[in-house]
Amino acid sequence: MTVPNIISVIRILLVPVFCILYFTPGLRWAAFIVLVASGVSDVLDGIIARKFNQVSRFGKVIDPIADKLFQLSTVICITIDGVVGWWLLALMIAKDLFMLIGGSIFYHKTHAVIASKWYGKLTSVLLFSTFVISFFLSFMGVESSIKFIVITVLAAVTMVFSIISAVNYTRMAVAINNEHKKQNKEST
Repeated sequence: MTVPNIISVIRILLVPVFCILYFTPGLRWAAFIVLVASGVSDVLDGIIARKFNQVSRFGKVIDPIADKLFQLSTVICITIDGVVGWWLLALMIAKDLFMLIGGSIFYHKTHAVIASKWYGKLTSVLLFSTFVISFFLSFMGVESSIKFIVITVLAAVTMVFSIISAVNYTRMAVAINNEHKKQNKEST
């Protein structure tokens, strides 16, 4: 268990803490702090893993799981709270299920793990920024209809990048799978 992997596990454990704090009257500020801590620790675990040569196969799996759990729980909270429409949650779940099922099939066939790429990281940054802006608009007391429009536009842009990211990861997985098939065919 490396330091970056421990950080990722802690991020997973913070998911229910965030949700509880988000819906506890008067403690939304604490949920915001947990959200920011999760975002900072996500960047930190990547830096530590690369700088101290602690990149691992487990880390390549657990880090995106921690990201997805936090992102999904945050979208669930802001959807239930009426900050965004249910379409965002449905689209995010559909995309993540596609990636999870596709990634599982890909791993089963190739035993390869695709590390996150810049477009996946950009999508995470956009989603995190949307969450932070949502909190700031709430803290500033912005009218809910204006907040809904602003966050919906930001979420739509983020989901476009998310879908582009999913397409790119899928294309990469198909290419690796085809190369894997070709190597297996040549070795027999």
